[in-house]
Amino acid sequence: TMDIAKSVIVITAAGTPTGRAMAEYFCKLNARVALVDTERQKLQTTYDSCMRSGGICYSFSLASRSVENISFLFEEINREMGAVDVLINYWQASCLPSLLASNDTVDQTIADVASNLYLFGRGAAFNMLDRGRKGVIVNIPGLQAEMGRDQSLDSSNAVIRGLTRSWAQELEHANIRVGGVLPRKRHYENGKVHYHPAVNYDMIDGAAYIVENDSFTGRILEAAS
Repeated sequence: TMDIAKSVIVITAAGTPTGRAMAEYFCKLNARVALVDTERQKLQTTYDSCMRSGGICYSFSLASRSVENISFLFEEINREMGAVDVLINYWQASCLPSLLASNDTVDQTIADVASNLYLFGRGAAFNMLDRGRKGVIVNIPGLQAEMGRDQSLDSSNAVIRGLTRSWAQELEHANIRVGGVLPRKRHYENGKVHYHPAVNYDMIDGAAYIVENDSFTGRILEAAS
């Protein structure tokens, strides 16, 4: 079982409400937490909050999400904190557009998906491989309270499901596990769908469960909402 208290855990989109709550949670479990975001001020707020909770954390501000920047980021984390054990790959992006959406929408959204999910997963996987770590990657979609049609949410979740399964197969030989946590929709009696609030603590518990459970890979947990 991976010991969270002895692990270096990288959390992306750490300046968001869920990223911050995730960071505070792992800090309280005595992990060494690397906070990553492109928004410097929000990142600072999370860092201050984690320090108040008594955590061991470092903040890393990214100028932009590119292969080079993300590769350099992981090297920097290695120098400051040691080898990376866990990536909480928190995907902050718009929903996937429908198949017949306009070109402009598609170009921008697909770029977001690639940069926020794939590039961090790739950077962590190479880093863990290079250092022989039995690491864990946990994919989590961004929580967007204003999400529109069910179809968009379903297609975004399908991306997480598919990548989690395929990455787990690809990295099995290296003893790197890959799991995912998805939000469940909440239905009210009036028939309208309401999404969970800005921070869903069941998703955070789910991420911790995946990290600690050595047999969990290639699968998805659905968080209660």
